[in-house]
Amino acid sequence: MKEHLGSILHPSTLEPLFGKYFGPVQIDNSKEYDAGIFSKFRSVDSVLVDILGEKVFLELRIYATKFKSGANLLLWNRETGNLQESSLLENGTSSFIHQGSFKNGYWSFTKSDKRFNFRLDDNIRQGYTHSAIWEKNLNFQLDALAYTGDKNKGNWFTQISPSGKDWIFKNHSPDLKVEGQLSWNDLSVSLENGLLSYTVFKGYSSEAFPLENRIYLNISAKKKVHLYLEDEILVWTNGEVLNFGEPVWSNQGKKKILKDQNSKLELELEPEVEASFLRPKNFGKEKFIKTLYTVSGWIKTKTKKDKILNGISILEKIQGT
Repeated sequence: MKEHLGSILHPSTLEPLFGKYFGPVQIDNSKEYDAGIFSKFRSVDSVLVDILGEKVFLELRIYATKFKSGANLLLWNRETGNLQESSLLENGTSSFIHQGSFKNGYWSFTKSDKRFNFRLDDNIRQGYTHSAIWEKNLNFQLDALAYTGDKNKGNWFTQISPSGKDWIFKNHSPDLKVEGQLSWNDLSVSLENGLLSYTVFKGYSSEAFPLENRIYLNISAKKKVHLYLEDEILVWTNGEVLNFGEPVWSNQGKKKILKDQNSKLELELEPEVEASFLRPKNFGKEKFIKTLYTVSGWIKTKTKKDKILNGISILEKIQGT
């Protein structure tokens, strides 16, 4: 059963108790939080959804701040290397703000011939995402359903961090099985063997969505491993979250080599596609670089070294850093 976020609020101030939590934590009582008098001008609601299939990788972001909201969809055809992005941005009040928030688990953004939404329903333990875009060079349709109630996939990673005088809440899901259908121009793909992972981001920040570094590994038909890279390497496998400690990076030509300090993994990241995008902030925008890599190497989650059959990595950084 998911732990109510109220149980990790300070009993007298109703401020979140900063720290890291492993396991499902609900985010449905945001109205209880105390925050600074000017916090509403820095409020952020954002969701990042990754869908990974054998042929494609999709990244969906929907976000809202006090003054603007929007959606981004990134499409990567892993067979051809084709990369395509579509985005929407609106100032002021929009359909996103009216139709959803992290309180009720429904985020939607629609404008003209572009539609994005993502929904969580804790009662039936399902997540659903749908996007549709019709424009000159892109005919795209996505319908995907993920089951969020699998007992073997139950360890979320939750982090509550200071953001100035306020706080920011990040909740990372484990990998979830996804079913559905994707159509992208002349490509039609079944998602029955794919996976879905999402991050919710709520609180007070200058960023409309955070930069996220993550790696998805296939070990076998049944074993998949998801790494989230921040100050530490967090590893999702077999329904558990493992902490591998600080990452150790090195370069080998264009390749990146990732190791940990306890010899539990060694990954080679070969760059495939790099692109520069605008990242919206509460005030203004900034450019960031997203690089997609194919990944090989090995990882040891228990006592046995597992060879990676195939994997991809998504690394993001602010341009110029």
